[in-house]
Amino acid sequence: MVANPGPALEFGVLGPVEVTAGGVPVPVGGSKPLIVLAGLLLRANRVVGVEELSWWLWDSDESRWSKGALQTYVLRVRRALGEHARLRTERGGYLLEVDPEALDLGRFRAAADRGRQAAERGELRDAAAAFTEALAQWRGPALSNVESDALLRDEVGQLDDERLGVREQWAEVMLGLGEHHAVVPRLMALARENPLRERLHEQLMLALHRSGRQADALAVYRSISTALAEELGLDPGPSLRRAYQAVLAGERGTHTRHRGETLIPRQLPGDFAGFTGRQDALGRLRELVRTESAPIASIEGMGGVGKTTLAVHFAHEVAGQYPGGQFYTDLRGYGPGSPLEPLAALEMMLTALGVPADDLPAGLAERAALWRTHTASRRVLVVLDNAGSTEQVRPLLPGPGCLVLVTSRSRLRSMAAVHGARRIPLEELPVADAVELLAGIVGKAAVRADPIAAREFVARCGRLPLAIRILAVRASQFPEVTVADFVEEFDREQDKLGSFDLNDGEETDLRAVFARSYHALDGASARMLRLLGLPEEEADFTAASAAALAGVGLRDARMALDRLSSAHLIAEPRPGRYQFHDLIREFAADLCRRTESETARREALDRLLSWAIDSTLEAARRLRPGRRYELIPRRGLVPHETFPDRTTALTWHDAEAANLGALVRLANRIGAHDRAWQLAWVLQSYFMVRTRLHEWKAVFDVALSSAEACGDRRGQAGILSGLGVLHGVAREEPEAIRYLERVLAIQREIGDREGEARVQYNLSMAYHNTDEAHRSLEHGREAIRLARELGVSTLEADSLQAMADTNTYLGRHATALGLVDAALDIWQRIGLADSQPFLVHSRGRALLGLGRREEGIACVLQSIEMFTARGELYEAGDVLAQLGTIHLHFGDREQARAYWLRAVHVLTETGHPFAEEVRAKLAGLVGTDLPTR
Repeated sequence: MVANPGPALEFGVLGPVEVTAGGVPVPVGGSKPLIVLAGLLLRANRVVGVEELSWWLWDSDESRWSKGALQTYVLRVRRALGEHARLRTERGGYLLEVDPEALDLGRFRAAADRGRQAAERGELRDAAAAFTEALAQWRGPALSNVESDALLRDEVGQLDDERLGVREQWAEVMLGLGEHHAVVPRLMALARENPLRERLHEQLMLALHRSGRQADALAVYRSISTALAEELGLDPGPSLRRAYQAVLAGERGTHTRHRGETLIPRQLPGDFAGFTGRQDALGRLRELVRTESAPIASIEGMGGVGKTTLAVHFAHEVAGQYPGGQFYTDLRGYGPGSPLEPLAALEMMLTALGVPADDLPAGLAERAALWRTHTASRRVLVVLDNAGSTEQVRPLLPGPGCLVLVTSRSRLRSMAAVHGARRIPLEELPVADAVELLAGIVGKAAVRADPIAAREFVARCGRLPLAIRILAVRASQFPEVTVADFVEEFDREQDKLGSFDLNDGEETDLRAVFARSYHALDGASARMLRLLGLPEEEADFTAASAAALAGVGLRDARMALDRLSSAHLIAEPRPGRYQFHDLIREFAADLCRRTESETARREALDRLLSWAIDSTLEAARRLRPGRRYELIPRRGLVPHETFPDRTTALTWHDAEAANLGALVRLANRIGAHDRAWQLAWVLQSYFMVRTRLHEWKAVFDVALSSAEACGDRRGQAGILSGLGVLHGVAREEPEAIRYLERVLAIQREIGDREGEARVQYNLSMAYHNTDEAHRSLEHGREAIRLARELGVSTLEADSLQAMADTNTYLGRHATALGLVDAALDIWQRIGLADSQPFLVHSRGRALLGLGRREEGIACVLQSIEMFTARGELYEAGDVLAQLGTIHLHFGDREQARAYWLRAVHVLTETGHPFAEEVRAKLAGLVGTDLPTR
């Protein structure tokens, strides 16, 4: 007959560590066995190494470490638990098997997971209940009766972070349920306990704001801003600043008429009543008038940017200073009609001064001299609008003491070089000025009713004054239609440029305005403009990419771009890099569709994609030389970029990353699926260096659809592998493993053994730091076996280093160091031992585990320097954060703080979400009572 085993055991670590049987406490047998039990419960169902248990029992005093004493304490725990729990001796340590439901930590994490899953499904009530259940598992401070500084240092902070994270998630769903009043008291208490925890303060601000306590919400922001500045030397993070702006959003020249003499010309057009902004340009014009005896200003910019409006507005402002008269002449440099000849313009201006037509000389030089004679003795203001060139303007310049305002779509460089003209370039209006211009037409009430829609409205207009006026006039015809509704209707329009036409002449037809600049181009420049409209998403472009697109030499491309830039059809915000205004891009794309054959368009895009793939391949080989670039065939349709070293390759990639991502989307859109996935795959080398997670994910999702569309199994494996690596870098190991398992199946299906070896290595990396670290070692060993069989030495070395990291994680530091040395031997044979920061970092961690503190920290510091020098900022930030944790482990709080601060700055710069975790670590330092050295 089998004896009744008695009631099952229940375990608790979220409070005092305890064991109960049927609600009755089970004595463990002293403080040391309690430490062992606590450690085993925290690692329930996992092997806990002898070194780690010894560290918790005796801290850094290795002279007191005793394997025999440890075995005695384990025996006491085993006797206390009896037959109710299985405490097994494993190689190198001990394993306590516990039903997760019998351990409060297991119940806490399971309920928290249910809450997160419910929140993701939008089931907020269920999520709130699950989070409440999770938090109910806590009975007080974790491990509160455990007398081990090392264990408390190592584990309690993480447990507290988990608890605080669930509290924040509970608050998030409660806010989503509209329970603002209910969460305010809890959040206030948590914010007091965690004065630097930004997410808590953000939630508190929103809860207060939604409870009608806006002033209190703003006070919370001021409080944490001050605390962050004083304690950490940091500004609030972007999420907190957005919350602040959201709370704030919930709150609620005239010109003197100059009475001039009636016989003096007064030709200025009327000033625009709704003139807005341009304060910088006006300031420069005022300074010019104040400091120059014969001021000449050349106001330059694209069609519709407001050149004439500015010139006329300023002319009215200063007209009183020029009593000799004000002249206005449209030179028609850019249509409609033929340009006004200087001879005819001089006739108009001289007769306005009272010179009889019969007395006008026939020649241009004589008329120009007579014009200067008549204006030399009187101060006049001359507006020469819409000039086509300096040659058209030069004869019209008056005598000394006069003001000349020239407007042109061209850069009148000779005016500046020869005549000392002050060039005033005009660009799009700032958002606030553009919205003010809109309000002047549709009404301030319409804009105040929906300021976000107003900003979207002016964004659709490219913040171009003429476009805003045209579209606003259309909107004002329907006062019952809100600004938001009008924007939504505009977005549904197929012909966007057609919306900018009031059907009342060319002056209010944006396409016609742009066409005047286009028709003034030579044939090569006009073709270049059309073809540049093909890749519709490119952020900017260079002479090299334009040459590839047009199929011309680099010199010809530069000449065409210079002419387009001079005509303000494209901009050159930085030397050698050009970009479109959004509406000009639409115009160019429309021209291309209407004038270039389908064959010509496809050939142009083929050339551009060929240049992109070949150039990116060349750069990628410099950034990460160990990848299988031979899988991607060179296109060779046009010359590609070359890079003498890693730095130039990285600089080029930084400038072109957005464009290359746009080209992946373009290739997908036009059905060039093989080029889409190939370009994305090569781009992974750059994404890995710079850790641009959002761009990486967006580009690879598109690339995967292309690889699947063309049925390329090798391509699918390559892109799925990249997605797996991406999720690994983002610390989303389960997702990474799911992707990589799919890759492994494909590589085995197509018989690509080297591809299988590489995915085995990636799986080893993905399983690192999981509860199944032994799987990391299994995949690592298989990667090494295949790499050796295939003779891929670099992959063998990488796999050895990955296995070293996992062994360090498992506390097998001597084994880890041996693996590092084996990998180093391989790199030394290849001649690349001095360029392996990952290996240097792994060596440092292994040395630290072996108690060789100074050597270990020196290696970790060296790896940070190497990562930084290589531009791999995420890796540098990650290791900085680890170094902070290492120093905290040794009780050096100030050093931990210093390295975590550096890590926050670096990780924030890269945009990696790990920055928030490090900020939380920094916040957790405040109020902690740790020994310092």
